[in-house]
Amino acid sequence: MSRIIIFLFPLLIWGVLSCAPGTKKQSDLTAKGLMLPVSYAKGFTISDNGKFRKITIIDPWQQSSGVSFEYYLVDRNKDIPDELKGKQIIRTPIKSVICLSTSHIGFLSALKEIPSLKALSGAGFVSDPDVLKAVADKKVLDVGYDQGINYELILSLKPDLIMAYGVGGEVTGFINKLRDLGLNVILNGEYLEATPLAKAEWIKFVGAFYNKDQEAADYFSHIEKNYKEIKQKVAEVKTHPVVLTGLPYKDAWWMAGGKSNLAALIGDAGGEFLWRDNPSREAFVVSLEEVVVRSAKADYWINCGTVNNLQELIATDSRFAAFSQVKKKSIFNNNLQMSPGGGNDYWERGVVRPDLILDDLVKIFHPECDSGKVFNFYKRME
Repeated sequence: MSRIIIFLFPLLIWGVLSCAPGTKKQSDLTAKGLMLPVSYAKGFTISDNGKFRKITIIDPWQQSSGVSFEYYLVDRNKDIPDELKGKQIIRTPIKSVICLSTSHIGFLSALKEIPSLKALSGAGFVSDPDVLKAVADKKVLDVGYDQGINYELILSLKPDLIMAYGVGGEVTGFINKLRDLGLNVILNGEYLEATPLAKAEWIKFVGAFYNKDQEAADYFSHIEKNYKEIKQKVAEVKTHPVVLTGLPYKDAWWMAGGKSNLAALIGDAGGEFLWRDNPSREAFVVSLEEVVVRSAKADYWINCGTVNNLQELIATDSRFAAFSQVKKKSIFNNNLQMSPGGGNDYWERGVVRPDLILDDLVKIFHPECDSGKVFNFYKRME
């Protein structure tokens, strides 16, 4: 089961997508300004030359290559420099935003900017209690999704910013339509990152639009420290349990690539992803027959959709009853924290708290290293 997103792509496929691994650190003063530190994320850069900040988004959808978008952030109390004529300018700090993925909510919450949220896609799939209350009070509206996007409502709200995402190049048509209406649209590509810390580092990207560069950097530094400390717990383990993930969706089992974010997370927790030998950075389809064969090697099964217990799991396919993980009850799903409407906190808060996800997985894979029984996002299937 993937994070809950509503716009442009099937629900179950989204959570297993990722990009190629790598890190970068940029802190040199250049002609374009001071490059603010970005240690893990590959999808964006931020520079500050004093008069404005420039954000560059790099390859913001699957299989994009050489694609980039530039946004120029100018403080509300400053004049717009002449050199920015013809550029996409966003006045900061922004005061209102529309989010087209519920995963964006995690960033707003971490920055204490939920009050700036005016609308989103898929209000019924939200987990955050503050947002749920705002939706109930009609302070946050639902703008629809896919072909049902309500452009008139979006325009009437006059947001300072619309935070979108792209699965394929067709998103440019959507962006251009909104820009033609005089609206600022940015692409948040956190889901394409290859590691949990790289995804979480997009808080620096979001923070820039609120003039909260330092707050975002401090928040990320805290998460990074926690993550590394938890990872260190299993640095010297002798055994690495093999892990199966996912669940078939409409007769297709979308498996995370061997170079995916999920594979990296499992490895950091001292596990071994069952498809670790796959070179893909993106999700790929695996036949159920192949899963049946390979699953015999797996010690654990995690992230198995929306099911809540073993009975529901077997109901999706009777063959699962023969899986060793079912017999041993070594199946853990990431849907402990669910809202009444089906929102999953794993796909909201979990985006900015990979340390808590890692903590759960270490408890599952290596209880000898962490005997705690309280989980953040996971629960054992009974």
